[in-house]
Formats: sequence, C-alpha cells, structure tokens
Amino acid sequence: MSSGLIAEFVSELKSITVMEIDPAEVLERVTPVMKKMAKDTSWVRPEFYEADEDQGFGITILNEEDDHSLLVEAICWLPGKGVAPHDHQTWGIVVGNDGVEINVDWDRMDDGGKPGFADLQQARETNVEHGGTVSFMPDDIHSVCNDAETTSLSLHVYGVTPSTLPRSEFDPINKTQKPCPQRKRTVAAE
Repeated sequence: MSSGLIAEFVSELKSITVMEIDPAEVLERVTPVMKKMAKDTSWVRPEFYEADEDQGFGITILNEEDDHSLLVEAICWLPGKGVAPHDHQTWGIVVGNDGVEINVDWDRMDDGGKPGFADLQQARETNVEHGGTVSFMPDDIHSVCNDAETTSLSLHVYGVTPSTLPRSEFDPINKTQKPCPQRKRTVAAE
C-alpha cells in the first residue's frame, strides 16, 4: 500500500530512520509520528480487522521496503487471543487504534548461555489503547493479548521485518526458548 496518508507516514518515517542509527533515538523521534497516525484513522480499512482464526490475529502489511527495512503493519487481535513472549531482534513501536492491546514486558533472568533454556520474569504490563504507544529495543521480550470482547487494532512499525531475523519465542512456565514461528501475513491492496 503506497498511497495517501500511509505514503506520507512512510516518507516521514524514512526521513527519521535515514538520519538516526541509534534505536533509542529512532524510537524517541518516531513516537510522536505514531501518535499523529492514531488521531487520523482515515487510513483504517475494514479488511484490517480480518484475522486468521487459528493464529488468533491478523497482520496486514502496509509497507515493507525491498531490503526488508521499515516494516509497517496493521495488526488486529481477536478477543481472548494473543502471542507468547517473543523478541524482535529490531526496534519496534506500536500505537493503539481501536480497543485495548495488552503488552507484557519480560525480564530474562538467565544469561542465555544454555541453548533452549530461558528463565523469564514478568516485568510490567501496558494497556495500549487508542493513541497509546509501547516501544521495544531489539533484545526486549514481550507478549501480547486482547482480553476484551471485541477485536482490537494497532499500528506496528519495525526497523527490519522481524520474519527475516533469527527471533525467539519463550515459554515462561516451562522455561524454554525456541525459534519464533512464522506468522501469516497479508499485503494491503493498493
């Protein structure tokens, strides 16, 4: 999708990411741009609320550069669904558009030296509602869920397409770490 408000948004993101290399600086500069996108919902389409029932959520790609940098996605979460703790191996930021997306940050308690093992402890929970943001650095671990009775929608931006990176998914109860599964995604129509 490369027209209208999304095209302007992507152009603004590119101008920031070309000038900034430090992920913390990028996130600081991208946050107000994300909040601005939440104010004007004219870019939201009904198909952004279409989710894969088995997956529990739907991902619609709004922009992905040929080199897999600067990924922009609309993600909807079905009621009662979410994803296990995972990392992204890139910076990322989420802004809420409709409903509430609960993000849980996790601290890793072990040193990562034992393959397949990870000891995680819940650190903080953030309710991302309309206009609210949550951001993460490459090694941050978080999980997401929608505890509401309606589908939620949020806008996500990543420095690199996460599916092209060696990401991990974690099970805090069994203390395991494994490769993050590939998610089903669709590309927005022009």
